[in-house]
Amino acid sequence: MSEQYLVYGAELSPYSVKIRAYFRYKEIPHKWIIRDQKSNAEFKKFATLPIVPLVVTPEKKGLQDSTPIIKLLEQQHQNNSVTPPEAHTAFVARILEEYADEWLNKAMFHYRWRYEDDQLSASERFVGLMIPSWANKIPLLKWALKRKLAATIRKRMISRLWVVGSNATTENQIEQSLDSFLHLSEQHLQGRPYFFGFRPSIADFGIWGQVYNMWTDPTLNQIIESSYPETLKWIKRMLHPKQEGEFELWESLESTLMPILKQDLAAVFMPWLEANNNALAKGEKELTVKIKGNDFKHSVGSPQKYHAKSFAMLLDEYNDLSDKTKLDAVLQEAGLINYFK
Repeated sequence: MSEQYLVYGAELSPYSVKIRAYFRYKEIPHKWIIRDQKSNAEFKKFATLPIVPLVVTPEKKGLQDSTPIIKLLEQQHQNNSVTPPEAHTAFVARILEEYADEWLNKAMFHYRWRYEDDQLSASERFVGLMIPSWANKIPLLKWALKRKLAATIRKRMISRLWVVGSNATTENQIEQSLDSFLHLSEQHLQGRPYFFGFRPSIADFGIWGQVYNMWTDPTLNQIIESSYPETLKWIKRMLHPKQEGEFELWESLESTLMPILKQDLAAVFMPWLEANNNALAKGEKELTVKIKGNDFKHSVGSPQKYHAKSFAMLLDEYNDLSDKTKLDAVLQEAGLINYFK
């Protein structure tokens, strides 16, 4: 039996590249397989959902959710741990991963499908995954097919901006929240190669999947390259992350990490998440929540259900901690404690 894992994914999928970077860091033998027309039949054998990433284990079991994949592999592969040794610091890393997966994704998707340059760039790259191999032998047909498919993808994805809550009411808030996060992260990454010190944490992989994808799109590429030099170095470093030392202790991280917790999680992400989960529980079709004094309003559809499931997993991790004294002090200071009690 082969001991190699198969990782089916796409460069344009933040969760795919998150998992690929994790496999690279852990030095777990794996094969990266682009999810396209050529790999479609094999993909379908193991996938229960039509999404990437798909990890196929050496035992031929398919796994499809990035956070549980990492949690499972951390148990099986003890080397190069992505969990800071302090329990309270480790939980902060998990909260940041959650923020990346569930909120930064809104900014990534919004910028990619809101602006024309980004729409054109992304739709053309997506087409490469969809062109059947036989069409490559007929250049004129390939060109016509690419144009038609790109236009179809672009139209469909623009129509799906509502899925991440992006609309005329919310777009400024989504963009401002990203500005805040990039600004505070830039300060935090001064003098350290990764978010929790000198080796990547689970938070780095979650954040990087989203920010790397932003950097591959024209608008945010220009913003990051011109204004965020430390973030840019980190983006490139995380393509092939390496251990450069140890995790830092919370006391040395706190001064620049706490502002992210306060301004981006406690003031933006968690109020939205709570409103989303309440709306789902009540069967409401729309949510309105005040974020930094402004109404954030969007429809609640089936894609939003995953946020509730994902947060329930995080809440279970919190409840499983035997001693929460230090963590509760951090959450209290950040303005996050009420979401976990």
